[in-house]
Amino acid sequence: MKLEELVKVDVEVKECQYPVFIGSDYLTYIGDLIEPFVRSKKLFIITDDLVSMLYLPMVKESLEKAEFEVYALPVPQGERSKTLEQAGKLMERILKIGCDRHSTIVSLGGGVVGDLAGFCASVLLRGIDFIQIPTTLLAQTDSSVGGKTAVNTEAGKNLIGTFHQPKAVFIDVHTLKTLDPQQVTAGFAEVVKYGLALNIDFWNWLVDSGEQVLALDETACIYAVEQSCRIKAAVVAEDEFEQTGLRSLLNYGHTFGHAIEAVSGMRGNILHGEAIAIGSVLAAWLSADMQLCAADVPKKIKEQYEKWGLPTQFDALKISELLSYMKKDKKTMGMQLNFVLLEDIGSGVLVHNINPSDVEKVLYEKGRKRNAVSYY
Repeated sequence: MKLEELVKVDVEVKECQYPVFIGSDYLTYIGDLIEPFVRSKKLFIITDDLVSMLYLPMVKESLEKAEFEVYALPVPQGERSKTLEQAGKLMERILKIGCDRHSTIVSLGGGVVGDLAGFCASVLLRGIDFIQIPTTLLAQTDSSVGGKTAVNTEAGKNLIGTFHQPKAVFIDVHTLKTLDPQQVTAGFAEVVKYGLALNIDFWNWLVDSGEQVLALDETACIYAVEQSCRIKAAVVAEDEFEQTGLRSLLNYGHTFGHAIEAVSGMRGNILHGEAIAIGSVLAAWLSADMQLCAADVPKKIKEQYEKWGLPTQFDALKISELLSYMKKDKKTMGMQLNFVLLEDIGSGVLVHNINPSDVEKVLYEKGRKRNAVSYY
């Protein structure tokens, strides 16, 4: 297989340009495809223990066939690995094996692995190259593109991180076939945000064809991934380091969503994309309450999300804890609550200094399931 046979999206930022290649069932050729984007034959693959069983043997064999020296570094699956402690252990292992500034870290896995690998690459020897091979829908359409890296802390999610762009991103939608249906649906929430906050045409396509993406039709998946990457690439090119507020639009639904994800983690599990889906619907309700968008917009969004099988409300959560967490959001300035909201479907806007009582009202009236325990 040749690179020319894959769909290509170029990401152009001030200091560099890199390609995103999208196709299906091509990881067996990755050794030949990756060669133009590395400066050394020494590669360190950071993956998780599940992906290492599914795809590491195939990727490692292809790389070794292309005469790469490959070191695999698996971590436990899930958010518990996205910590400074785990990053430190990985970097100590890499340094012990031996690396230089021409070595490359390869991320093979979902968003947790990508964030962790990118963070390690950004600080190891003050920055070495890395390549993304995302294997989940969420990572393929969101976290693998744009150069954000981070680890979590007790204070909040993604609060320690860097901007470090990959040298290339290789997306094989065939890897989605091994995902649990719940993970596919959760990842789809990150796809939908591009339409909701940035592109009405993409939203309309998703309304018509979203079920095909959820059913993992490869043609539909390739198109959805391509459009998501193109929209994100255009935004990142304009606001690489989140200085103008434009890149904040990519975080539509995330201020509510990250809080729901964090507080839910204390009482039960919820996937990142599921929390973002709920957060996206709540952001629409808040938009309508503030008269930014028409009153019927949130209902339309909620009904469409439910057709796709996305959650739109949370179980019993302490609203005071949700509000406390939101005040730690990266968009917060001082103690002001700032949200990405909607002027209409396809048109997001960053709004500053929102009254906490308005947010509390939405959480209480629209966020909780009716049969959930009511407490503050």
